[in-house]
This record gives sequence, structure tokens and C-alpha cells, in this order.
Amino acid sequence: MGLQGVETAAWFGRAKAALVSGVSSGFRYLGDDDTFVISRGDGGYVYDMDGKRYIDYQLGYGPVILGHGHPAVSAAVSEAASAGTTFAMTNSTEVVAAERIKQAVPWVDRLRFTNTGTEATMHAIRLARGVTGREIVVKFEGAYHGAHDYVLFSTASSPADSLGSPRSPVPHQVSSGIPEAIRHTVRVVPFNDLGAAQRLFESDGRHIAAFLVEPVLGNVFGIMPEPGFLEGIRRLCDQFGAVLIFDEVKTGFRIALGGATEAFGVVPDLATFAKSMGNGFPVAAVAGREEVIGAWEVGGITQAGTYSGNGIAAAAAAATIGELMSGKVYRHIAEVGGVLMEGIARVCSDRGVVASIIGQPAIFSVYFGEGNPRDFRGTADHNHELYTELIHGMVRRGVMPCDDALEPWFLCGAHTLDDAAETLEAFEASLVEALG
Repeated sequence: MGLQGVETAAWFGRAKAALVSGVSSGFRYLGDDDTFVISRGDGGYVYDMDGKRYIDYQLGYGPVILGHGHPAVSAAVSEAASAGTTFAMTNSTEVVAAERIKQAVPWVDRLRFTNTGTEATMHAIRLARGVTGREIVVKFEGAYHGAHDYVLFSTASSPADSLGSPRSPVPHQVSSGIPEAIRHTVRVVPFNDLGAAQRLFESDGRHIAAFLVEPVLGNVFGIMPEPGFLEGIRRLCDQFGAVLIFDEVKTGFRIALGGATEAFGVVPDLATFAKSMGNGFPVAAVAGREEVIGAWEVGGITQAGTYSGNGIAAAAAAATIGELMSGKVYRHIAEVGGVLMEGIARVCSDRGVVASIIGQPAIFSVYFGEGNPRDFRGTADHNHELYTELIHGMVRRGVMPCDDALEPWFLCGAHTLDDAAETLEAFEASLVEALG
């Protein structure tokens, strides 16, 4: 039996007739009987076309940090929309949003807006290559940095047996349509393996333009960096003259107001922000230290975008960051998410299920397997079948995390302790059902 109700199924039939597979992003298609059509969101909830309410732990894959339809963001966006949105010139709201980002993330000297995380990482890579005069970009196995050709290698979609030896990893191309020549510009290393990164830099360091780093593996259970790991990557980039880019599309404005630098104490040369910066509106940015990002001002390295910094996106970012600055949202998420993490661990222990709860309250995952994985390869023994059955049971009970265990649970400021209690009841009932 599928997860759709009668009206939702009918709407999905309409969607399939108009949209390829009924979706506008391939990751949203979960099968003809399990792909949802949503009518609206409100706070920590979404509602399908049958009017059924779900506690939403997907939150658009992470952007919604305050809650769906947050009044302050909605009001700011409405005001911006009525004033015109795109001018082919700098607008005042864009300036306010940029100033607010700099206030929230003090290491940032200047920035430029883009529209999506994919655009941001694409521009950051080009900027690093232009500054260094080099071509190679290093990334972690399992890390996802958007849908452009330069980064679609060895993501969480890659089969474990396609990655080669951990001492000499093979970049695995995850999509057709990518020119073969691009593979030669990509190098991969396992997360949390500083020795592997050291060996790579010692052999290829003079050709490496940038190390593109997800400080937390956002598409691999939210695996955290081990103590000293990010500091070690910073030292390698300094030693070999490579640009350190933090991809904070998922961690930025979610794990802390100042993102990964506030959380882990390591300052990159560039960072890409999106998702939680706009509470669900399409806004992103490339931000950086003057000696790198200032190269755009010199000229010769292209960055452009018709809709970059548009009034609606800028208003959403300014309003969202403004709400986050008091710290109340982060304290609330820590409380509710902490209850969830502790409760899920307790239920698994009580039911004799070997599990680890990975991450932190704002972004965490449930790993069904032995030990605590430290990199993408270490997650191979996760019991995906049990997890999928568990999540489908939860969805039927009105609680909606993503059914792909690699994708973390996300918390927002609108989730409540009552939501956490309802979620834990659904989790336990669904786990018992899945165990048979």
C-alpha cells in the first residue's frame, strides 16, 4: 500500500502529466505511490492534498529553520514583492541582507549573492581556480555540493564498490552527460582521514586549486568532523597554497549563527551559504576573505546572475538572519532536538536495536548498525531496509522524516516538545511494526 491518500494520488497523476516524473527535482521522486503533493506548510507541519498533517523533519532538505510561513519572513517578502524585485542594479534590501550576513559571520569580508547552493559552489570553484591558476579540486567521498558537472563525483549516490582503495580513491561519476575531461580535475579523499589528505597534497599539491569541504557530511548521516580534522585541512591548504572552501549550504545558519567557523573554530578562505539563510526562499551567497573574494573586483573571473540578490530573496535572508540573531531559535532547537535524539536512542536500546544517533539537535541521523561511522565507506553496513520500513510507518502515523537514512532529520524553531513526544510514540510503534 502506498503512502498517498486519494486526493494526493489524483494530484500526483496530474503532476506526472505535466512534470517529468511529476517532480521538478529528481531527488523528490519516491515512486508513483509514495511521492507526495503538498498543499501548504505551517510552522513545523506540512499538509498533503487530502488535508493530512505531518510533523515535517525534511523541511525542504534543510532550508526551513524558523518554520513554514514564518510571519516575519512572509511580511518582509510581501513588502519586497510589492516594491519590485529585479532591477539589473543593486537594491537597498540586498545591501541590508549582505550587512546582516557579515554581522552574523564576522570572518567574512565581502560577499556576492547567487540563487542556489549549486550556483554558489560553481562560482566558488571558478574563483579559486582563477585566483590560484590551478585546476584540481579536492572533495570528500559522500559529499554533495550541488548538481553541476565539477562536483558530481563520489557523492552519497555512489556504490561503495565503485570508490577504489581508500589509499588511492577513484572519483566515481554519478551522472551521464559529464565530459570525461572533467574527471581529471577532481580528487577525492575519505572524510576524517587527514593522512589521506596529506598524501594527496604531497603528490598533487602544486596543482590543487581548492579543497571543497562540507564541514559536516550533510548527505551522509550528518557525520561530524573529528577533533583536529578541519584544523589539519586548514594547515594543508595554507602549506600548499590552495583555497579552503567551506560548503555551508546545509550547515550555515543551522548549526550556529556563524556556521561551521563558530561551531568548530576553523576559518576558511571562502564559504558558500544557502538553505537556512532564507528559511525556504531561493537565496545563496559566496562569501570570503578579501584576498580571495576581492579577485572578482579586479576582473577577469566571471560571476553573474540575473536574479542574484533580487528583492524577494534578499528580504527573506535579511528577515531570517534577523530572527536568528537573538539566539532563541537555536536554544529552542537544541532543547527539542536533544529530547528527540535521547528518546530515539532510548527506544532503540529498549527494543534491542543496535543504533547510533549521529549529529547534533539541528541536524541528526539514525544509523542502524554497529559502531559510529566516521566516513562514507563506514556507513555500508547500515540496515536500509529496516530504516525505510520504519519511516514509512512513521509517515502513515503523521510524522515525516526523509526515508533515505543518509539524509538527516532537520529541526526548526516551530517544532515543539509535544511534537517530539508524538514523534517518539510514532517512532517506537513503527519500529516495533518494522521488526515484525
